[in-house]
Parts: sequence; structure tokens; C-alpha cells
Amino acid sequence: MKVAILKINFNTYGGSEKYCLLLTRYLFQKGHTPVIFSSSKVFEPIPALIHKVPTLSFNKVLRLYSFNKYICSYFNNREFDAIISMDKTIYHTHIRAGGGCHKAWLLRKGKSCSWWEKKLLSLHPYHKFVLKLEKLGFEGPWVKKIITNSNMVKREILEHYNVDETKIVVIHNGVEWKALERAFLEKENKYDLRKKMKLDPDAFYFLFVGNGFGRKGLKFAIETLSLFPKDIKLIVVGYDKNIKKYKKLTQNLKLNDRILFVGYQQNVTKFYQIADAFLLPTLYDPFSNASLEALAMGLFVITTKDNGCSEVIKDFSGIAIENPNEVDSLAYAMKLAISKEKDPLKIRMSVAHLDVDEQVKKLVEVCLSEI
Repeated sequence: MKVAILKINFNTYGGSEKYCLLLTRYLFQKGHTPVIFSSSKVFEPIPALIHKVPTLSFNKVLRLYSFNKYICSYFNNREFDAIISMDKTIYHTHIRAGGGCHKAWLLRKGKSCSWWEKKLLSLHPYHKFVLKLEKLGFEGPWVKKIITNSNMVKREILEHYNVDETKIVVIHNGVEWKALERAFLEKENKYDLRKKMKLDPDAFYFLFVGNGFGRKGLKFAIETLSLFPKDIKLIVVGYDKNIKKYKKLTQNLKLNDRILFVGYQQNVTKFYQIADAFLLPTLYDPFSNASLEALAMGLFVITTKDNGCSEVIKDFSGIAIENPNEVDSLAYAMKLAISKEKDPLKIRMSVAHLDVDEQVKKLVEVCLSEI
């Protein structure tokens, strides 16, 4: 079978890009012919044809528009057995909505905005265009299946769009569970690893991983940390264009010696190894890969019910709070993470069924089952 895979931007280290790579490899192994359509270069060696899509890169709206215009024109007179989208596209037979429901995110964001900020959101050209893409990409009669990575996103799509529920299939994100086994076992040397990284061997470290600190809830984590003793610390992995604002908040709360900003890290595994618990009080996350990786590394996870990953958290492996704005609720969860007796192996085993290879196989089966 000839299968097209749509991915506008291709960053080798991104979560959806890893899925693309695994998807193409699995399709190739099964004797199919995968073709990746992307506007950026694909440097990773993969068993797939690469079709470079010419786009206007002046801004995000033009790039989205030109990519979708090309795709609609290209597939108008060419035969493919399946067109699997991993991005914001109009024309596809199957779409993996890994980024969630944009309309639902805007409504959530609006709740914490002033009236004029809400107005700006509603008038913003990018958001207006994405909502048009999303509507056609979900409701189009050519769409056979919508794959979401959480039941939360499925509910949002059903609430905001005219979609037959039978079209939506939930396949949770996968994690490189087997590949993380060695790193997990090396956690026994956690204190030696901390010394190598010049960290306090006796402190309790929370770990925060994510880009875009506003949506990920870093502000709540910083403010709540100020309520705890000095030996409770936080490591922040990730990037935000307004990082100075968060460092300023850290300084104002006199937490400079307790919060470590390490920036974007290509290899996050070593931070999972030295951490005591994972903290992500996110405002919205369709399914946080970082939360799932933390579980696979045996860490107790604190997040919110607005994170799709909360659907796989058990009583012994973490806690999902209702609202990260409620300091008392987040403080309770953090106290629980500090005091609770934890079984790292049991936590790790709780997500063994989400090994990424198995999840990709499920995705392929859904996409090719009706052909």
C-alpha cells in the first residue's frame, strides 16, 4: 500500500516527529510504501520517500495556508491508499490529533485572560485560521478516522465539532519503555549522579519538563515551592521566550538557590534519574510525553486533570489535581509526593503496556484496517 504521512515541520527531537519515524519504519517493515510530505528537510535516515512541499515561510499563517493548498491540489489527482496527517491539515483520510483540540485550548486560555486579551485571541489571524483548518480537518466527509491521544481530547472534539463518535479512536501516547530500562536501573546511583552534576545529594528535587512555561504551569510550581522548606528544590528543563519573567519571579520569592533553570536539553533522561518526583501543573496538555517518561522512569507524577496523561496515573504512581491555580491543592499534592512511600518499579511497570512500538502498531492497524 502507498501511504502518505503529512508533517509540516520536521524536528528530529520532537515527539510527533519520533512518531513519524517509527510509523514509517513500521510501514516499511510490513511491505508498504510510506511517503513523508513536509516543508522542512528530514535529516534522519528513514525508509521512506521524502516529498518536499514548497511553502511560504513569512509567518505561521502563510506557512499553514500554503502547505494545505499544495496538499489539497496534489492529492486531487493522485492515488494513495491512506493519507495520515500528524499536523494541522484539511485533507487527509486519517488524522492523529496529537496537539489536541485548538478550540478547547482557546476556551481554557480565555478563562484566565482579561476581556481585552480574550478579544485579541478571537481576532488573532493565526487562531482564526487554525480553527478553520481544525473544523474541516475533523468534519470533512473524506476523513475516515480521527486518532486522539486521550479521552479528554475525544470529549472536546465531540463537544465542539459535528463528528460521529465512531470515527474517533483513542490511542494513548507511547514511551520508549524498553529503551529506558538501563537508565531506570542506574537510578540506584542517584546520589552519585547528583554529585557529578554538582547538586545537593540530600535535597528533595522536583523535576519540571516542558517548553512554553505559561501553558505548562511553571508559575504555579514556583509560587507553591516558596511554601516549602529550603531542602525542597526544583529543576526546570525546557525553553520559554519569556524565561526572564520566571527567573524574575524566582528572584522575587528568594528562591534562586532552590530553582535550577537548565534550559532545553536534548537528553532529559539524566534529570529523570536524579529527581525524586515529577511536577507539571499544566493548564492544558492533550497527553504530556514528559509525564509518561517520568512514570516509565519510576517517578511519582504530580499533574492536573487537564493533562491527558492523567488517564494512566494510578493512586500509587501520582496525583492529578483539578486546578493548578489553587495553591492549597498543589501544595497538598507536593506534600504527598514528599511523604508518600513510593515503589519506583511498580510505577514503571504501570505504563509497560504503553511501549511506543506497540502504540505505533495500533495506529497503523487503525489507519489501514478499512483499506
